[in-house]
Parts: sequence; C-alpha cells; structure tokens
Amino acid sequence: MKVNKQLIIDILIVLFIWIFLFTFFKPSLLFLKTITTGGDTASHYYTAQYLKEVLLPKLEVMGWMQANYCGFPVFYHYFPLTFIFMALLGYIIPLQVSFKLITVLGTFLLPLSVYLMFKILRYSFPVPVLGAIFSLAFLFNENNSMWGGNIPSTLAGEFSFSFSLAIFMVFLATVYQGVKENKWVVLNAFLFFLMGFSHGYTLVFFVFLSLFYIFSSRPFLKNIWYLFKVGALGGILLAFWLLPFIANIPFVTPFHIVWAFGSIWEIFPPILIPFFILSIFSLVAFIKERRTLFFAFILLMAGILYFAGPKVGLVDIRFLTFSQLFLTIIGAIGIGTVSAKLRYSPLIPAILVLVTFLWVNENSNYIKNWIDWNYSGFEQKETWPKVKDMFDYLRESDDGGRVVYENAIAYESLGTQRIFESLKMFSGRDTLEGLYMQSSITGPFVFYIQSEISKDVSAPFWSYLVSPFNLENGAQHLRDFAVTQFIVRSDKVKKTIKGRPEFRFQKKFGDCSIYKVVGSDPRHVVPARYEPNIYTGKNWKKDFYAWFKVPEIQNVPVIKGKGDRSRFKLRTKDAVKVQQKPLSVPRYKISEKIGAETIEFETSLIGHPHIIKVSYHPNWRVAGADRIYLTAPTFMLVYPKQKNVKLTFCKSKYNYAGEVISFFGWIFVGAYFLRRANLKSMLKR
Repeated sequence: MKVNKQLIIDILIVLFIWIFLFTFFKPSLLFLKTITTGGDTASHYYTAQYLKEVLLPKLEVMGWMQANYCGFPVFYHYFPLTFIFMALLGYIIPLQVSFKLITVLGTFLLPLSVYLMFKILRYSFPVPVLGAIFSLAFLFNENNSMWGGNIPSTLAGEFSFSFSLAIFMVFLATVYQGVKENKWVVLNAFLFFLMGFSHGYTLVFFVFLSLFYIFSSRPFLKNIWYLFKVGALGGILLAFWLLPFIANIPFVTPFHIVWAFGSIWEIFPPILIPFFILSIFSLVAFIKERRTLFFAFILLMAGILYFAGPKVGLVDIRFLTFSQLFLTIIGAIGIGTVSAKLRYSPLIPAILVLVTFLWVNENSNYIKNWIDWNYSGFEQKETWPKVKDMFDYLRESDDGGRVVYENAIAYESLGTQRIFESLKMFSGRDTLEGLYMQSSITGPFVFYIQSEISKDVSAPFWSYLVSPFNLENGAQHLRDFAVTQFIVRSDKVKKTIKGRPEFRFQKKFGDCSIYKVVGSDPRHVVPARYEPNIYTGKNWKKDFYAWFKVPEIQNVPVIKGKGDRSRFKLRTKDAVKVQQKPLSVPRYKISEKIGAETIEFETSLIGHPHIIKVSYHPNWRVAGADRIYLTAPTFMLVYPKQKNVKLTFCKSKYNYAGEVISFFGWIFVGAYFLRRANLKSMLKR
C-alpha cells in the first residue's frame, strides 16, 4: 500500500492545531460539572435545559418560555441546532458538560472546515493545511467579541454562529464544485439546512454570494436551476422552522445597528495584518484564476452587505466577520503555491504551524483567562455562596409575582453581568429582562422600565427612547407587570429608594439588597378597571409604546385589531388619547395557575374583561372565552364566558404546514441516500 505522506502531514497538523486549542480550552474545565458563565453564554444555558426538560419530551423544538419578558416564543426567532445537540447529548452526559462541549464545537471545527474547503476546491498540498493553520489567527483575534466566529465572540455567547460558520466554509466549496460538475444537490441541500438551522447570517450571506454563479459563468440558466434545486430542497427541509419564523416576524422587535468603531484596529487587528498582506499578494498574483476570483467576490459582497445591511434590518458588523476570515486564509493560496515548488515543501507546514502558534500566543492577552472564567462555572466563583443564598431566599419568598433587578455592570463579579436573566433556573422565579430581546414584542417596555429603576441603562433598541431615572413611575410599571420584588445593586438607587413608600426593604446579600414592591398584585390575571378602547391607528407598536409613557392612562386597556361593535364602543386612532370610562368591578375571586405553556384561571366575573399579564402571541388559544385580544402594552385580554378559562400555547397553521412540507422533504432525502447505498451494494456484488 502506497503511503500518502502529504495526507499524513495534513492529519498530524490538524491534530496539532486541536492540541494547541486544548491548551486554552482545558479538558479539566470542559468536563467539569458546572454551569458556564460569561457574557451571553450563561443565559443560553437555561434555554438548553428548557429544551431538554420541557420541549423535547413533547417532541417539540419551538415553544413558549415564561421566564423572561412576561413570556416569549422560544426558538421561533433564535437558532435551535446547537441547543438540540446540547440537549440530546445531555441525556447521555451531564447537561453542564454537553453545553460546554457544544459551545466550543464551532471553534474546533473551523480549522478543519477551512482545510476541507480548500481541499474540495482542488487546491494541492500544502494550501489546504496552510489555510487551517492561518485560521488560528482569526480565531484568536481579540479586537472584537461581538461580530461572531472568533473565540472572544464564542465566549460571549455566539457559539451558534461559530458552528454555522464552520458549516458555511465547507458548503461554499461543495456548492462551487456542485455547480461546476452538476453534482451534490442533495448533499448541498442538507448543508444548507444545517447552516440555516444553526444561524441565519451565514444563510443570508450565501444567498447573495449565489450571484457569482449567475453572472460570472455560463450557462447561467443551468447554474440558476442548480442553485434553485439546492435552495428549494434545503428550504423544504427547513420549512418546519422557517415558515413559523417568517409568520412570527410581526411579533418580534427588530434590532439593527450601525456599529460605532472605537479604533481602526477593530477592522485591521494587528494579529491579522501579516495574513492580510499575504492574502492581498495571493489575490493580485492569482486573480485570473477562477477560484481566486470567487474569493475576491466574497470580499466584495461582504463589503457591500456591510454598508447595505442596516438599511434592510441586518447588523453591519456580521459581514466584517466574513471579510476578516477570508482575508486571513486566502494567503494560504500564495504561500502554498510557492512552497509546493520547493524541495523541502513538506517542512513548510510544520514550520508555519509552529510560527503561527508562537504568533497567536504572543498576541493573546485575555482569551485564556476568559476561557477559565467561563468554563470554571458559577459554582467555582468566590461570590457563589452568597448568590446562592439570595436565590434560595427568592425561591422561599415566592408569592407568584415576578422579580426585577437593577441593571449593573458590577454583577460581572458574580459570573456574568446577565446572571439574573437566569432567575427561573436558579430560583424558580420569572423576571423581565432576558437574552432573546428580539424574540419578544415586550422587549422595549422592559428596557423602558429598566431605565426608570437603574443607575446604568443599556437601552439596546435605539429607535425606542427610554426614560430618565424615575423610581415613582418605575414602581407603577412594576406593579403593572406583576413584579413583587426588586434587586438593587448601585449606591444611587439604594440611597434614592430608602424611605420611599413604594418599596420596603427585605434582605441584604453582599452588595445586593432585595426590596418588596409595595401594593403589587402578584397575580397575572386581573379584571380591567376601565372599558377597553379599540385602537384603529396604523403603527400599534410605536403608539402602544407612547401609551406606556403616560402614567395617567396605564389602567385603560387599548386593544389592537377589530372588535365587535356591540362589545367595544370606544375607539381611538391615538393610543395616548384614550377615553377613560370606569367599569363597575364588584367584589370578586380569581384564582390562577401559570404553567410552562398554559394559563388557567377561575373567575367570578364572567363577561367582564380580564387582563392577562403575559405577552401576546397569535399561537395562544383560549377555552372558556371567545377570543384573545392584544392589549397595551403587549398583554392579553379575554372576556370569560364561563368561570373556568384556559389559555394554551399551540402550534399555528404555519407550524403544521411547515412540518408537512419538511416531512416529505426528509422522506425524499432518506430515500435518496438509501437508493445510493443499495446501488453501491449492487455494484460491489
């Protein structure tokens, strides 16, 4: 048997790259049974747990989560694939460990994916393995932690994007060869599914890259047909998630920003500059070669989308990720082509991998410490005993109401600034803020409340102006949102809240103090005190937000949509200019039971409008009332026809349609691979 020395070198170097990564991502931490901390990552953990314990046992991936934003549709507007891996692996090993392993999966896959991309594109040794080596510089770029793909972004919570990016690199090459040789339609459709199901930006970027095959080669009609088959079959496989995603768009809060750069080194990080120079050399030297032209087109399209993205609701910096990655690895073409002509070419990768290790290590300042911080977990922090005592107290003092917390950077010492977003997991209590702010129509109102009760304000939705610090108005909004306890951190809020009648001190835990919200009803279901107004304007999201800013009309329900004129006699085009007509509310009794995806209550006020302080979504269904109305700010309102009423979060027609479409798509893919397997078996005979 002839030994392929070049392949052996490739395998050894990829293994060395992984060993190098493991010197940072210590196995002793990855396999430690603790809950991961750091950035957004910590808030993702409860989502994986919820999927494993609540949704998957019902054979569901998408559903409803009550934990944040007065409830929101989970996985309708976030990407489930990595969480599914975590949950499934979590049935075999502890979820804490499976979560850690999947969060680093994209990081470890990227060098291999870059290698496979160059290999599938038919680059000869040592170009593919040099590409894998060079990708380390991109991974260890410390000049941004929010753009996606690099290790800091992954540690901050962008592990789904990292995994999708690794799939994207292979997919680019298989589509390139597939179009060229008219093959791999089903394989590419499957990769299309994996990529889209793990993150949307890679999918969006590929759609625009498809223009290359239409305008740069003939026969372009044949290319269009090939891409259509891949996209159509991939879309069919993804339809069970994609159709509800599209249908849910009216009930999300858009988040698109123009990134403000603190320094030019964010765009041109010193760690990447030598690789950028090598890549520019490769582009200039080999631009006439079609594959190099393809890489140049990728850079061009990334630049165009960077400038155009915010205009169509996309975050601009996501596309700089692609620019930086490809400008880092394209240099492998020039170096690899030149070194292949040298007598000792097999030594070149060995030398360059060592040089790259040294270069990366020299330019890494905080990554190692951040990895240790994240993967040591909450339980290993010095602050954990005191924090756990606080969580235990909140669990013991649970009155059914929600808990809110002051926004404070100082929480970072507890493991992450976002630790209290996971209150449901740690204490069994719902809170307002959460990680998946775009998934909820309640997000802007929650951050408005945050601005009223916090010294430091995040205000992530730039198109929604927030309030100055105002504890009096904040207290009213907390009562409106069934919040009964308030965690305070800053000296400013502690000083201001002292002696205020709206709050009563309960207990102190280290630098945090817990206050009772005086007069707040913990019940989520309450009778309306004023006759509802039907809103007939055009922009309900903006107008309901304006309504929310006027304390004097907070008790007047404003309902979106058409209503029966025999029931609703008050109408307004301006949510702020409502008619205030008090309703007679006799003595009543309401009992409620809030489940994961159900709301049950028994009432003595049959026929009276009841406000349910849970976020509205069209997938909610009701028994015991004729329908559910969306009422300001974003709650639900029903008119009970009987004393027992039950609301259930259900699948919509879009869920069912998507599932049927995907079912037949997966049947086709399964039959295709079975047919190929049978054909190969017959040929062997």
